[in-house]
Amino acid sequence: MRRGLLAGAALVLAFAAPAASAPPTITIATNQREVQGNDVFQLTGGVASTRAGEDVLIEAKECGSYAPFHKITSAQTTSAGTWVTQVSLLGTAQLRASWRGGVSDTIGVHVHPWMTLTYRGPGRYFVWIRANDFFGGARAVLERASGNKWVAVKKFTIKRQPSAGVASSSGTVSAKFKKGTLIRVVLSKAQAGRCYLAGFTNTLKV
Repeated sequence: MRRGLLAGAALVLAFAAPAASAPPTITIATNQREVQGNDVFQLTGGVASTRAGEDVLIEAKECGSYAPFHKITSAQTTSAGTWVTQVSLLGTAQLRASWRGGVSDTIGVHVHPWMTLTYRGPGRYFVWIRANDFFGGARAVLERASGNKWVAVKKFTIKRQPSAGVASSSGTVSAKFKKGTLIRVVLSKAQAGRCYLAGFTNTLKV
């Protein structure tokens, strides 16, 4: 008799407890899996409801960071439940979209460090690197164009700079060139580290 009562109670509880529902379906995609730091690129996706006006969060987890996924932007669905937004990154990261408690699969986007080269007076050039990490101690290479290839001219050391928010590193290099020579600075993958692709500055005509 006791066994029958227990079985009956279990059956009642089974019907009383709501079945766990699967998380809503959401997708994310991009055709840019390799980008220049700080360059804007497009993300797209869709939600299972296929309705317009649904709020979607775009989240990122940066390479080398112990922080969990966090919001970097948001989007709202249009007809058929599709969404489009634009983002930029300063370092390689995993991206995902979330909607109504459900999350998409993650996609990885690899990043070249954001590097700029400017003229600082006769024979002097300044390179500035902005990223999620500092590059103090890294060795960069000044190159010049020779026909259809680049030739190494001089190696120099990058120094960490005081900064708030975006990590800033820089270096100054001196070299003499013929007028009209095209130059650039390169940071190899080995010097950039595991969370970045090789870095290249803009091309400068001296």
